[in-house]
Amino acid sequence: MKNIILTIILIFSSTAIAGSNSSDYKYPKNDCDELFIAIAELLEEADNHWIFLNDLPEDSTESIKRAEKIYWITTIASNYTTVYEAFCDN
Repeated sequence: MKNIILTIILIFSSTAIAGSNSSDYKYPKNDCDELFIAIAELLEEADNHWIFLNDLPEDSTESIKRAEKIYWITTIASNYTTVYEAFCDN
């Protein structure tokens, strides 16, 4: 859980600048709500993978696959967060 909180903090702090260039257009509220839900679900999925990763031997093939999947999921969440910050957040 600590990892997810840290990830959220990093995602939101790294995308704070993105909103400064988007004052011309905002997404509809429904789209923003769905995007927010998608971000939360991605982070929850990454958290679930962390739980399984902690139970695996560090150098195992399965451990490496889980770590890559966590990286991929958090990268997508980060990208979605950038869009959310730029076009949805007030």
